[in-house]
Amino acid sequence: MKKKSDAFGPVLRQMRLHKDLTQEKLSEILGVAAPYVSMLESGHKYPNLEMLFKISEALGVRPSAILDAMEERIRRQS
Repeated sequence: MKKKSDAFGPVLRQMRLHKDLTQEKLSEILGVAAPYVSMLESGHKYPNLEMLFKISEALGVRPSAILDAMEERIRRQS
């Protein structure tokens, strides 16, 4: 079973691709360096609460939608 923390990166990637955004474009919207998004998606970094809200706004979803998708992913892997 994967760790719960392994769910954020794939969910972020899926939502980003659904919005047809590149990592570079998302990083511009968020005001962060491009490698940061890659590190989030690969599980090397995790967002703080403020960044989670910025990400959700950039993706046009509620923060709870990200958390719900993470929960669903974890349940499927269990």
